[in-house]
Amino acid sequence: MAFSDYVVPLHMSIEKFTDFQKQRGFSSRHSFVARTDGEIAAFWYSAAPNPDWGGSAYTLSVGTHPQYRRSGLFGQLLKVVSGQLAADGATGMQLEVITSNDKAVAAYENAGFQASRGLRVCKLPKDGLERSSAEWGLQPIEIGELPSDETAYFDWQPTPQNSKNALIALAGKINAIAARSGGEILGWVAVYHDGSVAQIAVRKDHRRKGIGSALLAAAAESVDGEQLVFVNVDKSDMSTNALLDRFEAEDILEQQEMRLTF
Repeated sequence: MAFSDYVVPLHMSIEKFTDFQKQRGFSSRHSFVARTDGEIAAFWYSAAPNPDWGGSAYTLSVGTHPQYRRSGLFGQLLKVVSGQLAADGATGMQLEVITSNDKAVAAYENAGFQASRGLRVCKLPKDGLERSSAEWGLQPIEIGELPSDETAYFDWQPTPQNSKNALIALAGKINAIAARSGGEILGWVAVYHDGSVAQIAVRKDHRRKGIGSALLAAAAESVDGEQLVFVNVDKSDMSTNALLDRFEAEDILEQQEMRLTF
């Protein structure tokens, strides 16, 4: 009900909700609901403070039942969640919001959140994704085998639901494929079974050699459905966006990452 009039309608099964919590690091200690007349009127689901994000805590989801909107519940929940996070050493909070959701953007801005970067959400039809003739030794890889230091591969930090911790949490529901040469990892793609691509990375000194295209094709071959979906690609990442544009990826919507500093 909280998302019944949302920009993107949300219908989540219990299984998907459980995966959602695991993927994004749900913390019961830092998540709260507001009850009115015995019913949950609003909620703020949060992860714990994360040192990988400078001590910031990720907000998984925020919502209010339409019947209880404009009653101050958003502010009350923010106060109690941020208070618990600050008590546990958090330096702030971060979240993503759809840019066309004017009311939500305004609510976060009024609460002190500031936009930190733009994020692209797009889909890529599997038609036209053909495996490169070049041999890159593409083969499945375990999530735990991916490089612990990703600085040689990423120009930007993936959002929390696409992070290494998220991949580990849902490892059984992800196909990970790596490009190797002489045993060395030159790049990889990690795609959920439903076609959602969590990560695609190519080592900076091996780009523009067809590795990214080959990884996309391998990802497409590994899942059912007719398309790949990319959620939260940093709009400033010229390399990844150029690859997606080359295959005529279609934009679905745009999000912005917002941060609140304590």
